[in-house]
Amino acid sequence: MGTYYDSGRPHAPSRAAATRRASPVVVGAVLAALVAMAIAWHAGRDGQTRTSPDAISSMDAGGGGMSALADPDGSGQAMDRAPRPLAGNPVPRYPRAALRNGSEGDVLLSILIGVDGRPMDVQVIGRSGSQDPAFDRAAIEAARQWRFEPAMRGGEAVPSTVHLPVEFRRG
Repeated sequence: MGTYYDSGRPHAPSRAAATRRASPVVVGAVLAALVAMAIAWHAGRDGQTRTSPDAISSMDAGGGGMSALADPDGSGQAMDRAPRPLAGNPVPRYPRAALRNGSEGDVLLSILIGVDGRPMDVQVIGRSGSQDPAFDRAAIEAARQWRFEPAMRGGEAVPSTVHLPVEFRRG
């Protein structure tokens, strides 16, 4: 049998016991890194789709990024007010396949707006970046749900056309 001998000296913790404790600084750094990675993953997973801020602000001002027809019906009268987008229009969803592939691109839409402020016709008139047709479909699907204040001429709502860029960018 073995005998236990105590020399009276304090016992130093074993090397295994000493490595079990982590510095609070290290724990905080690891937690911060995990939170940053979760945020980056979430942003990359959803992607970003937006209409150009310049186009939206110029739509409110009636020019620039949006081109409304000055005389859509050939009456010879200019519009009193160009169409304006209403708040709460949905943002196009980033196509999942394009997000997985890392594709990015821009789609330029031509939207014919009726007297009720609803899109009557939506067509792609230009694109840049990826030529993925999923971007076209996503932009058209969202644009069909958009609502506008119709263009006005002589105090009456009139049909008009706007050109609006939609950007598909990852994080």
